[in-house]
Amino acid sequence: MKVDVMEKPQFNVDQVVPASVAARRFGEVRKNAKVIPQFISENNRIDSVVQSYEDYEKMYMELEYLREMTREYNLSIRVQQADENPTNRYSLQEVMGDAEYGEFRKIDPNTIADEDLFE
Repeated sequence: MKVDVMEKPQFNVDQVVPASVAARRFGEVRKNAKVIPQFISENNRIDSVVQSYEDYEKMYMELEYLREMTREYNLSIRVQQADENPTNRYSLQEVMGDAEYGEFRKIDPNTIADEDLFE
């Protein structure tokens, strides 16, 4: 499956604000950013972006979703590989390492609320 990915964000000249202007008119930049992101330039290069919190939150949630999907995908590949090669199994201790496995074994499962275990 091919996914079209933009190399860099695209914007128009109306969204670019020189840093010196942004410093003098920050309230205006913030107001405009609630409608469309504002790109702050310094020495003719984009240095910063001002965007609405709503846009930032949406972007953050999408990124976290993609990270979780990537983890699940990678895990499914590992499970499939393990199923195809049942002789190549590893114990949890081998995967975690002795120190981390020791810490894991110290966890008292009764101290974790059911709500935290079953989301």
